[in-house]
Amino acid sequence: MLPRSLLSYAAIITWSATLASAADTPNTGMADPVALISAFDQYAASLASTNGGHLLVAPLTTFRGITTGGLNAGGSVSIDLTTGLVTSKLMGMPAGESFDLWFVDNRPAPGRTTLAEPGDVMLRVGSYSPGAQAGVLKVSITLPSVSSSGFLPDRAFVVHSDQTPTASFVLMGSPTIFDRLLHRQVRFAGDPGDSAGFDPMARGRELNFARLVAQGRQIFVREQFDGNGRACGTCHVENHNFTIDPDYIAGLPRSDPLFVAEHNPSLAAGFEKPDLMRKFGLFIVNADGFDNLQTKLTMRSAQTVLALRNSSTRPDPSFGIDFTSNGMNADPPERLGWSNDGPPLRDFAIVAIAQHATRTLNRRAGADFRVPTDEELDALAAYQLALGRQEDFDLKSLVLKSALASKGRALFLDTGNIAETGHKNCNACHFNAGGTTGINFNSAIPGFSPRLDGNPRGFNMSAPVNVNETPVALSLALPRDGGFGVLPTPLGGFGNFASVPAGLFPVEEFNAPPLVEAADTAPYFHNHSVADLESAVAFYGTPAFKDSFSSIGGPIGLVFVNISPDPNDPEVQAIAAFLRVLNALENVRSSLSLVGRAKGMASDDDARELAGLALAETKDAEAVLGAGALKKTNEPSILSARANLIAVRLLLEVASHLPVRPLIDIGLDQAASSLRTARSALADAGTLPASYRQ
Repeated sequence: MLPRSLLSYAAIITWSATLASAADTPNTGMADPVALISAFDQYAASLASTNGGHLLVAPLTTFRGITTGGLNAGGSVSIDLTTGLVTSKLMGMPAGESFDLWFVDNRPAPGRTTLAEPGDVMLRVGSYSPGAQAGVLKVSITLPSVSSSGFLPDRAFVVHSDQTPTASFVLMGSPTIFDRLLHRQVRFAGDPGDSAGFDPMARGRELNFARLVAQGRQIFVREQFDGNGRACGTCHVENHNFTIDPDYIAGLPRSDPLFVAEHNPSLAAGFEKPDLMRKFGLFIVNADGFDNLQTKLTMRSAQTVLALRNSSTRPDPSFGIDFTSNGMNADPPERLGWSNDGPPLRDFAIVAIAQHATRTLNRRAGADFRVPTDEELDALAAYQLALGRQEDFDLKSLVLKSALASKGRALFLDTGNIAETGHKNCNACHFNAGGTTGINFNSAIPGFSPRLDGNPRGFNMSAPVNVNETPVALSLALPRDGGFGVLPTPLGGFGNFASVPAGLFPVEEFNAPPLVEAADTAPYFHNHSVADLESAVAFYGTPAFKDSFSSIGGPIGLVFVNISPDPNDPEVQAIAAFLRVLNALENVRSSLSLVGRAKGMASDDDARELAGLALAETKDAEAVLGAGALKKTNEPSILSARANLIAVRLLLEVASHLPVRPLIDIGLDQAASSLRTARSALADAGTLPASYRQ
């Protein structure tokens, strides 16, 4: 029974003051709007030192299932808002065809979408002319109307010269959410009219950012886009690390929209493979196009959308190479999806809806699903960018209290130079355990050294890992997944080719996902073919992985990983223990953020809901610290952290059901105290990133 002191007058007064200040704060769930503000401010500051924000840039890419044809092409368009100069360059375009560039300023109205429609303001910029290289097209033209009238396009379209964007288009793109915020193009969903969006620099902007993120959350979790009943949150589950796995699927009722193909005759043949979905959490993905559903088919898991801001950065142009685009495949503007060649984040939902939410396999926009509006796409992008951690660890300075995890940290950081062998090299492709690589081969960079973790800027890349050759994948006879690229290969899928001394060699390249979140997002890899973390670490010692490099002579000189293929090997166990502690630290950070925002909610229901999400994060921390080599450990640091997490779990379980707000807040305060104690048991707080020290 709770003591009477918990209902003290002081507690009630404190709660009342908090309630008054939180009256307008919306519930953003797992997403932290303060993180989005910080990210936007960093972006705006970077522009101030470069182009001053007067350049509006949009990528131009294909949207499989939406754009006309399946061009393996891409490019970008840039608008100088001061002079009106428009420049665009496309690569991979077919010979003998002519194309025009169009701008569209969308006008919000009922039934409108982000695509070009009658009633929108459309401007034909001009025709593309051939460049010096085959497949390269260019536009360079000054449009005084852009600089004088304040015309700001929401989208750019590349169309055949005898068409308009309302009829068909072959490439399309829009500025990033940060650019749109900067130029006040971001409006709230449901607001009437076509007035400018909110000012992201204005005083009191916090409520506007929170409102935007909250709208994104509702769209992500609930909006079905007039489709088959699925929402983004059907497979990217908010309280389940934004992914889905066989154990979770087993607990769902048959009526869940995840199983729509099992009771919808229009989707029964070819939309999903129900047995593989239920047993392995795999979904049919036509990542290489919908023109041939029988061959352009892969099976992929629902990738988590946590920490996207940390893991989608493409290589800096000064680096001189992007490790996947060799001129044969389109070079994506952002690294997203298992194959790193998905549409940019703001537009990713357009293709995802066509793939996973359609009513029939015809996939007709306007009939089988509704294309999102600009407002919905902005809100979705804002929500996803505000999810998860916004910083990477600095592993070289990180001090952990567990001896086993500290040993794993040293092994993880065991990285040599290009000419050396015999290292673990984990930190080369997962720099600071994030989703970026630290490989540095550019001798033009000051201080260059050929270390595999020598690039502190980091970028997201693809690499051949041969996961198609795991025993599970082979036993299931999964369709060949070529990863990055859409070129047919002799391996049987659609992927890319590497240039080697003997010529071109087919490769199947996949992205380097963040490892901080790995321990609580099992199973592993794009096809869920590895069940536990220790086996995932040991995979890099198996012939399947090693053969992916030796068969092509070691692409770009990458040093082989020297690790045991045995999940029970002490070094494998130590590296996995290290990753488990990192994951638990992230769970604690996330839970503390949720607890703090729960206290700021005016609504009791919102406070209880956020307490429930913090509870899910706490349970994850308990689970990852109670498995693998840590399961039977006697290390005081791990035992202390576990004990405090148990206390947090009990406090949050109570807080998420209490009817009286002062009691809820006191339970949240006590949970926060125990979370900080658990954090101190795991690591020296002074060596953690700033956002982990709250």
